[in-house]
Amino acid sequence: MATLDKLSSAAILNKVSAEAARQIEAAAKKSEKLINEADTISKAAILKAKEQATRLLNRSLDTVFLADNRGIRICDALGKELNQFDTPTSAYAMTVDPLNNKLYFIIETTSQPIMNGETPSNKLVEVTLIVTSLHGNNTEEIKKMQYNVPIDVMITGALDISPDDGKIIWISPTGSIQSMNTRGDELQELAKAKFDPLTEAVHATISGTGDLFWTALERETSSEKVYGIWKLEKGSKEIKKLISFPLPIAAKESVISSKVQIDLAAGKLYWNSYKKIESMNLDGTSPQVVYESLSNITGLELDSHLNRLYWLEQNHLLYRSTLDGKSIEQAISFEDSELAVKSIYIRTKADEAAGILQAAQLERQLASQKVATDISLANKEAYAYLLPAQKDFQAAEAAFKEQIAPALIEAEEKISTARTQYSDKKTQADTILGNATNEKNTILNQANENYTSEVKKAKAEANNIVRKAQDKLDDANAHKNH
Repeated sequence: MATLDKLSSAAILNKVSAEAARQIEAAAKKSEKLINEADTISKAAILKAKEQATRLLNRSLDTVFLADNRGIRICDALGKELNQFDTPTSAYAMTVDPLNNKLYFIIETTSQPIMNGETPSNKLVEVTLIVTSLHGNNTEEIKKMQYNVPIDVMITGALDISPDDGKIIWISPTGSIQSMNTRGDELQELAKAKFDPLTEAVHATISGTGDLFWTALERETSSEKVYGIWKLEKGSKEIKKLISFPLPIAAKESVISSKVQIDLAAGKLYWNSYKKIESMNLDGTSPQVVYESLSNITGLELDSHLNRLYWLEQNHLLYRSTLDGKSIEQAISFEDSELAVKSIYIRTKADEAAGILQAAQLERQLASQKVATDISLANKEAYAYLLPAQKDFQAAEAAFKEQIAPALIEAEEKISTARTQYSDKKTQADTILGNATNEKNTILNQANENYTSEVKKAKAEANNIVRKAQDKLDDANAHKNH
């Protein structure tokens, strides 16, 4: 009976355990299902948020310019090609003028070998500065320049527009750093850059303070090419090398797009090198890798308003990330081309707004300059009006001085003579006065002495008379008593 009871209890326990296990398994499956559903909803929400964020960020883009050996493609924020125009040579040296909404680029237009015996050692290169609208129409040649360079040189230089004064800063194929206005006039050499003349490209960027930064080939060895980043501070002629970075020989096709970008607020400089994006402080310290890719990186752009980096991979995919290299996403997929993109330039809505603000500031500056010019002109006109009268006054004053000069001399001579005569007569008068004073004192002294003597004499006589009278009186009194 006890055994039956135990068996019955064991059976019941087993049955309960099996039911509990089934319920636990069912609960686990239900929990797993709920977790999967929540994960799916979460991923969908994250994907939707990312898509919305991408759309919002893409709205900040305005125009993207892609340069290759054929020319320049102009694309919208969705990657759609708006226009494309051919150039006889690569136009990777390009920049945008936000003030006037113009695209500037430099291309090689002619090249003439210079013979040294039977083989050419150098060539005479003509490069042309060209400007066009942001839509690629109304193209105009601004300036032509010629340079004597080694026969293998392929670069046309680098250019950017200074944000503070709107001047074009151009690094020529010979390394001359020059400044000019947007019409190609007022050409001025600022300094002389030194780099390997066989560099595939030079890319220049100007900071908001007017300092110039650029990349170029420094030297080449059998295993690598060493590139450098240099800096020229505004108003200085001293060029400072900030850093050198090696690239494998196999990477030379991507080197042409190595470019620097400046985050002035954070004091950082960014550049792309082969499959990396790196950063450092503006003085060249604390270099570090921000992002590393499996494919070549072409070009580099920085949106300082949204704190985003942009670069091109696989020749047609535009990527974007935060400045720390995180939150990486594909921004645009362009139509792929058989020609390798050598350089990119991105114009954002913020650039457009900055151009409008800069135009307003320039208009205000021009108005202030006009007021100053008008005041200066008015002063000049007033001076010109008063000048004849001033000349007449000066002539009359000179004539008066000329006429009165003899009279002044004569008067001065007479005054001098009179002063001399006066001095002589005063001396004589002082002498006579002194003599008269001395004579007066002598007479007075003599008279005083005579007076004293006479007084004594008179007193003696008076005393004698008084004595005699007294004697008589005494005699009379004596007779009277007898």
